[in-house]
Amino acid sequence: MHVAEEVLTTNTARLAAQALPNSEIRIRGRKERMSTAGLIENGRKSLLLYPSPSARELTPDLVAGLSGPVTLIVPDGSWSQTRRTVRREPGLAGIPQIKLPPGPPSEYRLRAQPSDDSLCTLEAVARALGVLEGRVVQQRLETLLRVMVERTLWSRGMLSADRCTEGTIPLTAYAGG
Repeated sequence: MHVAEEVLTTNTARLAAQALPNSEIRIRGRKERMSTAGLIENGRKSLLLYPSPSARELTPDLVAGLSGPVTLIVPDGSWSQTRRTVRREPGLAGIPQIKLPPGPPSEYRLRAQPSDDSLCTLEAVARALGVLEGRVVQQRLETLLRVMVERTLWSRGMLSADRCTEGTIPLTAYAGG
């Protein structure tokens, strides 16, 4: 995660890390280099989720050809921050890059995206894990994102409670008499 993302309430990488017990966040963009220790381990296949021109599309066939468990590395930040990360972090050099297959548009409505096919970090992780681990994991993470987006829009007065699709929002904080 880029250091500038650390304090943003709209950051979805932090939410992904909280929802995925075997995940971690490493901060980059400080004077000291981000630690890349453990990104490549014997017996595991590391993959960098980054849509470069040389990235291979993440498909069930690609996954079937992998040996051992996968370490999925997902840069988080603005598009320009992630581009710089991939280019500047020596520990990421040589890790095979993968990209997501085309899919539905983003449901993330809290920040402007640079293009119609751009996704927030949590959506990208959800879709990648959908291919790697199964549709149920993807659906649960996408539901989590919808809840976060709707609650944020509701708290900003940009979405009425009756338009929230995931669960209910209490209309009053005080239920006593």
